[in-house]
Amino acid sequence: MSGSRWAWAAAALLLLALAQGLGVVWCGIERYDLAYKLTGLRARLEASEELVAKLEVERDSLLSPYRLREKAREYGLGPASQGRIRRMDPPPGGENRPQEQQ
Repeated sequence: MSGSRWAWAAAALLLLALAQGLGVVWCGIERYDLAYKLTGLRARLEASEELVAKLEVERDSLLSPYRLREKAREYGLGPASQGRIRRMDPPPGGENRPQEQQ
């Protein structure tokens, strides 16, 4: 009977070793999968950052004082003359604020 116990113990240890080996292989596969996804995400992040930088340069170019001055001339615009600017005082009691919903 003692030989039978050793056989069962050896079989159980063999199964545990097999399960542990499969777990290690599975972890390795998951690691490579995550690394592949991370590489893709990094590439997308770099592309997005590059696009943001290009758009900021374009925005700065479009909003530059020189370009705005040229566009104003193109449309016949210029500085406001005397009496063309009107200022309004806010109404008393702060009536221009949006009312809170209750």
